[in-house]
Amino acid sequence: MTPSLDLLCLFPNNRPRAYGALGAAAAGISVPVQTGLTAAYARRAGLSVAVLDADAEGLSPEETAERALRAAPRLVVLSTDSLNSGDVTKMAAASDVLRALRRAAPGLPVALEGVVPSAYPERMLREEGADFAIQGEAFQQVVDLTRALRDGKARPDAAVGGIWWLEGGEVRASERPPLVKDPDQLPFVAWDLLPMDRYRAHAWHCFDDLGRRTPYASLYTNLGCPYACTFCNVNVVQGRPNFRPRSPENVVEEIDLLVREYGVRNLRIVDNVFTVRADLVEKLCDLLAARGHDLNIWVYARVETIKTPELLRKMRAAGIRWIAYGIEAASERVREGVDKGSSAQAIDRAIEMTRQAGIHIVGNFIFGLPEDDHDSMRRTLDLAKEYCFEYANFYAAMAYPGTELHELARREGIRLPDAWSGYGQYSEDALPMSTRHLSAAEVLRFRDEAFVEYNSDPRYLDCIRRTFGQPAVDFIGELLKIRLRRKLLESG
Repeated sequence: MTPSLDLLCLFPNNRPRAYGALGAAAAGISVPVQTGLTAAYARRAGLSVAVLDADAEGLSPEETAERALRAAPRLVVLSTDSLNSGDVTKMAAASDVLRALRRAAPGLPVALEGVVPSAYPERMLREEGADFAIQGEAFQQVVDLTRALRDGKARPDAAVGGIWWLEGGEVRASERPPLVKDPDQLPFVAWDLLPMDRYRAHAWHCFDDLGRRTPYASLYTNLGCPYACTFCNVNVVQGRPNFRPRSPENVVEEIDLLVREYGVRNLRIVDNVFTVRADLVEKLCDLLAARGHDLNIWVYARVETIKTPELLRKMRAAGIRWIAYGIEAASERVREGVDKGSSAQAIDRAIEMTRQAGIHIVGNFIFGLPEDDHDSMRRTLDLAKEYCFEYANFYAAMAYPGTELHELARREGIRLPDAWSGYGQYSEDALPMSTRHLSAAEVLRFRDEAFVEYNSDPRYLDCIRRTFGQPAVDFIGELLKIRLRRKLLESG
């Protein structure tokens, strides 16, 4: 095969594993921001680049491999992660695509990048069969590796940081490269290379107008995360807690482009914590409010970063209509056990101010953290019902690779998933952690039953009806008809 393209940035179809039966209608189809950034960076460096978003296009591994073969690239960079995300199930999808690529095009060089490759680069080479594993932020590494292949080399120069490969059965690697210090120096996402007509918002994000879930886009205002929660692996790529903000002017310029060129209204900010720097948030919101865009934005925040009502009022004026707060658990003992020390007072205060500002809330809760028992999980569910958030995500605690929980599970002999897909919240073979008091099956069963109980609660449905109208209630009713298959529960 004679290469006609320098680089193919490929994002695998992760939706079936990530959302199970919920993927067809309820779940969003999100922009793979890391993939789009890598493509833009490589193109700016003078490489010919294409993007294949198999997730957005709903391609099977075999269809994805066929499309990659037709593109005839020198290198495929297979992403297992979108920016600021730690979804390990993407590794399962990438693994399927890599096997299909090996069957369709055995000699095509493939590099893996993302959370799992950064955490376990040698496993990517020996167990997954990748030609290269990229540890760290996949920008200059991808450019240097592609140039080496274009120059006829079989592997990069040893001085190229963050690339691992096998040579004679031995691992060759170089030190993880330094972080991008100033995100303003990165290009905008290569929006023109992405299938922009295929992205859609999550249903709850558009409860006020379910027929308007597209156009949709995702972008970031900061890189990294300054916190170190033991259940989270978002800092694995960077190697340590960190926080690197874009300037508000740079962010607004990209939002202007999305509104002008693609008609985007629904927007997800993928920052792990959007509100780390209140001064930057306020400036960004002032700039957006002055633009007058009709935006429907959702962001993640920690309750202790919400200091004043004025911050929230500015956020709402800018078009931020939803904030997702990580409440995690009702018990402070359980929260402190995973280094999530938000106090009950901070939670209550942030929720009250957010509601007064007219911003809807997504509450994120985790069942099965190490200190959880039946009573503490029940208290968490009761707390969620008491708050009656406009939406609630209920998760089972997973010992994600690269986290302290994963190492704890290994030390204590807690059973871990046999396959990457077992880390998926909604997958058939989902296997959460057992706790000191509960089996994995008990945790998973409680999580699934909690979802039904919360979304069936008359008080919650009445709130949704008054806030968004009957169509949102009807949608929730249809959602409750979907039952996730769980092999762990079927086996007793």
